[in-house]
Amino acid sequence: MSVITQILFPADARPAGGTEDPVFLTSEQRSSPHGVLRTAGGRTLRISLPRGSELADGDVLARDGETIVVVRAAAEALFRVAPDDALMWGVAGFHLGNHHRPVRFTDTAMLTPADAKVADVLRDAGLPFAAIEAPFVGRRFGSYAGHDHDHGDHDHDHHGHSHEH
Repeated sequence: MSVITQILFPADARPAGGTEDPVFLTSEQRSSPHGVLRTAGGRTLRISLPRGSELADGDVLARDGETIVVVRAAAEALFRVAPDDALMWGVAGFHLGNHHRPVRFTDTAMLTPADAKVADVLRDAGLPFAAIEAPFVGRRFGSYAGHDHDHGDHDHDHHGHSHEH
């Protein structure tokens, strides 16, 4: 089995045509640059991408004749947060950021992984949200837009008290 060390074609430069053999990956799996993947068609791929690399929905990893192996975002348990006005968008952003939640932005909503604690925070803030099963994709912003930043390896001091992660 050969090792894939670079993305053959990024999602926005995918060649036309070819039969797609998808490899369905969660957000966490797409952010891991190393591992063994299995496509829907049964192909096994070993990837070892440069540190900090992240796979995107639509990236082409390999070509086998007329078949291309394409990364597809798997459905995940998410909350779709869709505030009604600018104030509540700000409140949602504040709470999700303060809790170090990964967020993806669509044209009409914010997506974040489903979590009971976050559900309580959103309800307490009066924010409308729905539990959905969907790919965790969309735009990201900030200095860590290239990868999910979970803060799991260090503590922050917010408002004079420490949070346990």
